[in-house]
Amino acid sequence: MRFQSNLAVKDKSRTELYFSSRRYVNPTPHKNLNRSFLSTYEKGISAERIAAKVLQDEGYEILGHRIRTSYGEIDLLAKKENEVVAIEVKQRKTMSDAKCCISFRQQKRILNALLFIASQRNKPFENYRIDVVCLDAVGRFEHIENAFAIEALVAC
Repeated sequence: MRFQSNLAVKDKSRTELYFSSRRYVNPTPHKNLNRSFLSTYEKGISAERIAAKVLQDEGYEILGHRIRTSYGEIDLLAKKENEVVAIEVKQRKTMSDAKCCISFRQQKRILNALLFIASQRNKPFENYRIDVVCLDAVGRFEHIENAFAIEALVAC
């Protein structure tokens, strides 16, 4: 092990400053510097924060993060004008993987959670829709408005 200091020591009697500024320097760099050491949960939280920031820039008001109901969970709940939007955030290595990974069962779960939230809000003049935000490993972002129609899921 080698140690390297960021600060130069002018006075040798002040060794506490010298020792507090040391950090470990690995003599051989990591094989894969782009590897992320985040857990899946932390990656999901990070993707939702990125999506919330971009949606706020688009004019959405974020009403809630990770809203849990007895019917399921909604990643983001947002509002724009008179529309309340349930947003599912998906992050995968490629954009096509992110777009294709929402199963029919998950769509029903999101719909049931949104219908439960709509019944609790008790605001008759609001429209509801379900959007999907897709992120890939490079950092590209795609917002798909009205990703799956509520009417088609209610009929099933």
